[in-house]
Amino acid sequence: MNFNHPDIDSFYNSFLRELMNIEQFTIRTANDVKIRSVLNTDVYTKATRFLEGSVKHIIYTSAMIRGDNSTELLELVARLKSLNNPKFDKIKTIIMNELNFNIEDGFRCGAFIGNDKTLLDEIVNNRHRNVHASEDVSQWYNSNAKDIENFKIEFESMIKIISYIDGISFDSASNNFVREFP
Repeated sequence: MNFNHPDIDSFYNSFLRELMNIEQFTIRTANDVKIRSVLNTDVYTKATRFLEGSVKHIIYTSAMIRGDNSTELLELVARLKSLNNPKFDKIKTIIMNELNFNIEDGFRCGAFIGNDKTLLDEIVNNRHRNVHASEDVSQWYNSNAKDIENFKIEFESMIKIISYIDGISFDSASNNFVREFP
């Protein structure tokens, strides 16, 4: 997988190395069981950060390519701060608002399917469950009911959607963002 944005590509490859390390971690002691649990939780947090950062980077870079001036870019940065817990509908809305581009076209053309949107949201939901503590301390260490195998399925769907968004380009002739398929 290669992304059009080199920063996203670099982060993705770094993330894959971390994922490989998590997969290769071997449980040998009782303490290792706890470490595995922390790693399974951490991977969701990092994936959500990758998703959020990728979307913000694509929007910001696209605005620069469109020719937005420095004032417009500063205002955009302020609006991008509202994108947290980036579920599919939030991503769709912010891209439509900022780039006037409907990422549902990716669904209609088969770049991703409805279940991919659901699984992307599941990554964000699991991250949310993992980072927000409840008042019940018995749940503090056991909020993650998923393992690395669940994550890999969900991650594949998230990557399909990021890849689609990563392919958005600016057509200066029509003054619109477009997404063409090879």
